[in-house]
Amino acid sequence: MTITVPKGPDSVDFKLVNTIKKGDIVITQDYGLAAMCLAKGAFVMDQNGREMTSENIDQLLSFRYESAKFRRAGGRTKGPKKRTVENNINFENYFRKLCERAISTKKEAGNNE
Repeated sequence: MTITVPKGPDSVDFKLVNTIKKGDIVITQDYGLAAMCLAKGAFVMDQNGREMTSENIDQLLSFRYESAKFRRAGGRTKGPKKRTVENNINFENYFRKLCERAISTKKEAGNNE
């Protein structure tokens, strides 16, 4: 299936947020998108296997804001570190656990309908 979205900033993000359901899994490094997905009841993790939750998203958004403010003032920040084998292992392990949780959530939702 192919989904076409209009041109524009964040149009893909908004289409994704409007499409996901509780218990879906989203993989992103965009903290703003993660926050919107969490609000819809999705499970969210980044490409390195770190889960974003309602408990840590405010801190991550704050860090994003402060980093952007620093860059606007002329500061330079480091880019992401080179991907490692450990990142791949962490991602795979956590993704498996997250899939199990998502399946469990979907089954519970199906039983409650």
